[in-house]
Amino acid sequence: MEERYSPQPAGYLLSRFGLVVVLAGLVLAAWFGQIIIVTILGLVLSAAGLSKLWSRYSLAGVGCERGLDERRIFPGESVELKLRLVNRKLLPLPWIQLDYEMPVGLSPALSLQPGDKPGYGFLSKSTALLWYTGVSWKERLYGEKRGYYTLGPVTLSSGDIFGFYPRFSSGDETDTVIVYPKIYPIARLRIPPQYPIGDTAAERRIFEDPIRVNGVRDYSPHDSLRRIHWKASARNQTLKVKVYEPTTTLKVALFLAIDSFRHEAPEDEDMFELGISTAASVASHLLEQHSSVGLYVNSCLADTGQPVEIQPGGSTGQTVELLEALAKVTPVSSGPFDDFLQAERTGLPWGTTLVFILAGMSPSLNGLLLDLKESGYRLMVLQVGDKGENGMEPGIARHTIGQPGDLMTISGETE
Repeated sequence: MEERYSPQPAGYLLSRFGLVVVLAGLVLAAWFGQIIIVTILGLVLSAAGLSKLWSRYSLAGVGCERGLDERRIFPGESVELKLRLVNRKLLPLPWIQLDYEMPVGLSPALSLQPGDKPGYGFLSKSTALLWYTGVSWKERLYGEKRGYYTLGPVTLSSGDIFGFYPRFSSGDETDTVIVYPKIYPIARLRIPPQYPIGDTAAERRIFEDPIRVNGVRDYSPHDSLRRIHWKASARNQTLKVKVYEPTTTLKVALFLAIDSFRHEAPEDEDMFELGISTAASVASHLLEQHSSVGLYVNSCLADTGQPVEIQPGGSTGQTVELLEALAKVTPVSSGPFDDFLQAERTGLPWGTTLVFILAGMSPSLNGLLLDLKESGYRLMVLQVGDKGENGMEPGIARHTIGQPGDLMTISGETE
């Protein structure tokens, strides 16, 4: 931590100029034999010197420890914040104050001191510490709203017993808490895939995955010799062929159009959060079905300022990566969504199904979706908040999400 003195001691008399004046008065009083004045001014100078020396070493050996029991939570969950001050020296501290900067959104029940940054305040704690002692505090923080929250840094204030020369110590270390978006249940979401070989069980027995054997059956003349299960045939003394599991691969790219949402009124913010929750809910549902899901958002993220560009994947960490990205999404657009989509479409894997989450459809985006459809992509549009058709091209699956309950009714059938 960086230490510094207060720019102004407690009172002008204790400033450098004031002490020079006191010293000059002491010399003059001694010259004229004014014993009482000499005694008083001597005590003043002695107190000032002792206070300055005490203040100089007040924060030496003082440590501040902080910890969070969780750093990633869902809305409605809480985090326990632990703060601990330790004085590791012989010099006692008659007073010390800790100021911890934190977002108001995580601490609605705490009494915070006003801060310089909008939406932030200071959690202040004061105490006295003897030699080689410590004190701890615990506070409960509540994640009521999705977001990426930064906590810290910590500023320590202490000084001499009289408070004549305050001293401050501050660092640049911060902690972060991620509050995931709300995830709503989805009853069914049948999105037609582009090609049929993969990891997800198909509804109709049309395509079979040659690497996933589901059983054996008797040989028939139209079966290929490559399907014969020789071990099973030898065991049963009759020809047996392998039965493969019918599967399909579903690769989905979720596109969230930030600039299609309005942000002028509180209800607009609700629709924006519903759009983010829609993306989180669809992604979570598809990943639970062993699909491959990617995410693309033309937003300036809260930590990097960059848009979201996550390629489709189905690994165990894909859900966490997608939810963390959606937690960091801000209403600030990184650029027009049409340009963003044009740039990202060239890098999409072949056979990817495109799901668009937006609040309104512009003519240019409508034409772009038609071009994607004619290029062979399967499309689905989840329109948040708007009940109008907005000139949507026929043949594109479209569903209106006006409230969380609407997510229970969406399917992948084309209108």
